[in-house]
Amino acid sequence: MAAEDDRIILTGYITGEPLNQVYTHARLFVLPSYHEGLPIALLEALSYGLPVIVSDIPANKEVELPPERYFKCGDVGDLNEKMEVLLEKELSEEERQEIRKQIKEKYNWDRIAEQTIGVYRKALSAPVKYASLSFGI
Repeated sequence: MAAEDDRIILTGYITGEPLNQVYTHARLFVLPSYHEGLPIALLEALSYGLPVIVSDIPANKEVELPPERYFKCGDVGDLNEKMEVLLEKELSEEERQEIRKQIKEKYNWDRIAEQTIGVYRKALSAPVKYASLSFGI
C-alpha cells in the first residue's frame, strides 16, 4: 500500500547526503520496531529536531520521550491515530532546538567514549586473582 501512495517515499538503504536530505525534510519520523538495541536511527532523527513516534518497546522507552510519542507495539490503529495527530501538529523551531539540545546532552558520544575508556582502564588496573582449579582426577 505504501508503494502506491505518492506521499510516501520508500528509500531503501541510504547514507551520507541523501540521508541528510531525508532527515532535513521529513515531517515525521516513525520507528515501528518490535526489537531494538539502542535505537541509533531514533537518536539521529531527534538530532535533526524531527518530531517522532516510536513503538513502546523497552529500548525506545529508554530515550524518555513524551507519552504521546509512543504507540502500542504492533497496534496499527494506535499508530495511525497518533500519526494523524502528530502530522497536524507542527513543531516550532524552539521545540526543535530543545529536542536537539536534550539529545546532544544525554547522548554525547565524546563523553560516552571517555566513560567507556574509563571502564577499560579500571578493569586493566584491577589486581588479577587466579583461582586454583581442581579436576578431581
